[in-house]
Amino acid sequence: MQAIVCHDFEDHSVETVPEPEPDAGEVKVAVDRVQLSVTECALYRGQRIAHYEAIKRRLEDGPAQVFGHEFCGRVVELGEGVSEFEIGDRVYAPAKIPCHDCRQCDRGFELHCPNKTYLGYDTPGALAEYAVFPAEGLCTVPEGVSDAETAALQPLASSILAVDEADIGTGDVVAVIGTGVMGYQCAQLARTQGARTVIGVDVDPEKLDILAAHGFETVDARETDPVQAVEAATADVGADVVFEAVGGEQRHGTEGSDPLAQAFGMARSGGSVVQVGYIIDEISIAPRAVRTKSVDWINPVTGVTAPTPNTTTGELAGELVDDGRVSLEEYITHELDGLESFAEAVEITLNKAEYGARGPAQIVLSE
Repeated sequence: MQAIVCHDFEDHSVETVPEPEPDAGEVKVAVDRVQLSVTECALYRGQRIAHYEAIKRRLEDGPAQVFGHEFCGRVVELGEGVSEFEIGDRVYAPAKIPCHDCRQCDRGFELHCPNKTYLGYDTPGALAEYAVFPAEGLCTVPEGVSDAETAALQPLASSILAVDEADIGTGDVVAVIGTGVMGYQCAQLARTQGARTVIGVDVDPEKLDILAAHGFETVDARETDPVQAVEAATADVGADVVFEAVGGEQRHGTEGSDPLAQAFGMARSGGSVVQVGYIIDEISIAPRAVRTKSVDWINPVTGVTAPTPNTTTGELAGELVDDGRVSLEEYITHELDGLESFAEAVEITLNKAEYGARGPAQIVLSE
């Protein structure tokens, strides 16, 4: 089969490799399409961000199949003991795999396992015609969810966890700084949780127009101080919950105009700031600025959990898209053909504005 093989950072080729076969507890998937994440693309370029050490170790061991944790695929073979899937099921991978051996896992806190396996980082991902994954990491999707939407579901499963930990109450005012893929999702999810007002903050007029078209309030940070705008909208109280969905390189978390500093500035006393975007490198924070307002800085967990006995966050992601409560299509803008387009997909995903992309590029392997 054909697969992307990385020889080093910024060095890959499309190669013929052995087709994998599932062991016990695993599922073999024919990959239909892959959506590259910003994190994966930045790692490919050698940026020292989340998962850098894992990728570095794998590359030091020799050429490796890495990346590709956001995908849509069809089950083609079941390993021994797998009964929760059937041949032909469409699946995606919302979960991170707990070790099942540490004290956290032993006590029922698998979501907080410190030794999780991350598909595409610690193991081969879906940048190949076929891939094998642990069954516990996969989830089926409703028929009404398209292949393109399925490949974009993994970030939504993570957004659900972020919003769940925000503990939004009926009538809350929610602000979202950065309305890209996950920021837009968090805005929509906040509404489903009963938020009275959701305010989106961005510098991209196209993204702000999308929010406005869906009935959200917007603040163009190029023209208006977003902290002052949120204060004005709340009679100087501030937002109950602020999602910081920009991440990236920031210098100070509580002073100046970096997104996190703005988030702490617009949160009300006793409110919460939820860290959605990955912050690169170190960042300074004045503890008193946080303590004085008693603001909680929430860094959400990763993985899949069951918010009720009736569903999991992985299942819920597909259900929300299927019934129209959450829309993903506005951020699926660039679809490329074949694994040979990997380098182009990386370039588009890292430089969206230059290419007119709103979300990551998707690589289509099979229609």
